[in-house]
Amino acid sequence: MRWLAVSRALACLLAADAAPAWAATCDITPQSVSFGAYDPTEAGDLDGVGTVSIDCDVEVSVTITLSTGAAGSYAPRTMAGGADHIRYNLFTGPQRVVVWGDGSGGSATVSATMQNQDFTIYGTIPARQNVGAGAYADTVVVTITY
Repeated sequence: MRWLAVSRALACLLAADAAPAWAATCDITPQSVSFGAYDPTEAGDLDGVGTVSIDCDVEVSVTITLSTGAAGSYAPRTMAGGADHIRYNLFTGPQRVVVWGDGSGGSATVSATMQNQDFTIYGTIPARQNVGAGAYADTVVVTITY
C-alpha cells in the first residue's frame, strides 16, 4: 500500500482594481487547501478545504477569482510531484460541482456583498490515480476585486 503526502500550496497574489481615495480598505488572509495523505488504492476521492478571509472597514461588493494553476486549464488542474502529476480541482461549494475559476472554461467566480466574511475553497483529488509517492503542489493565484 502506497501513501502519498499531498499538500496543495495555495500561493496567493491579491490584486484589486484601482479605487478612489474614499474606497474601502480590506485585509485579505488566504489559507491553503491541504489534502493530507493520498492513497491511490482508495475507492473514494480525497477532499480538502481552504479559505480566503476578507475583513473590510465598510461593506463592499467583492468578486473572487482563482487562476488555473500550472496546468493552464480548469479541467482538471494538476499538482506536480517531480515527474508525476496528480489531477485535482477547486470548487465553489461543498457539493464540489462548480469549478472555481475566472468565469472562463466552464468555471465560475464567487461574488458577495459583505464587510467580514470567510470564503471556503473546496478541493478534491479524484480516486485511483496511479502516481508515485511524494509531495505534490500547485500554485493558484487568488484575485480579489472590490
